[in-house]
Amino acid sequence: MSKVATSSQNVSIGQRLTAVRATTALSQGAFAEMLGLSLRAYANYERGEREMPVALFRALYETFGIDPVWLLDGPGEQPVKAATRATDVALVDRIIDWVDTELASMGKKLRPEQRLRILKAAYALSAEKGRLEPSSMRELLSVVVRR
Repeated sequence: MSKVATSSQNVSIGQRLTAVRATTALSQGAFAEMLGLSLRAYANYERGEREMPVALFRALYETFGIDPVWLLDGPGEQPVKAATRATDVALVDRIIDWVDTELASMGKKLRPEQRLRILKAAYALSAEKGRLEPSSMRELLSVVVRR
């Protein structure tokens, strides 16, 4: 079998794999079992002693929604889920309603391009947490309205 990753890359992938497991609070054995692996094989991947097969990347994506690109190359230490790239339409609706209500209470109107920018920024702030945070939103809105 040919090697795709270097030893140091395998170690980095193993560290990200460990971070994924840590979010589940499962032991290595329980996590390995969920993925259909023996504890020994799984531990070797986590330590970076063996190159992970494509099937394991697929299993992590299908079971936990982990972004395979993040698993391969990062960035960051916190697991990234592939599903976070999908638009949360319900959150978009809540943001639009909130922004419109706040603007109306302030007696302010925004040009369409300003409104679009505020909605994009508000979504970026809110999507990460999966909810609208009024304090962050008010701060963001106040910056745009002042201009």
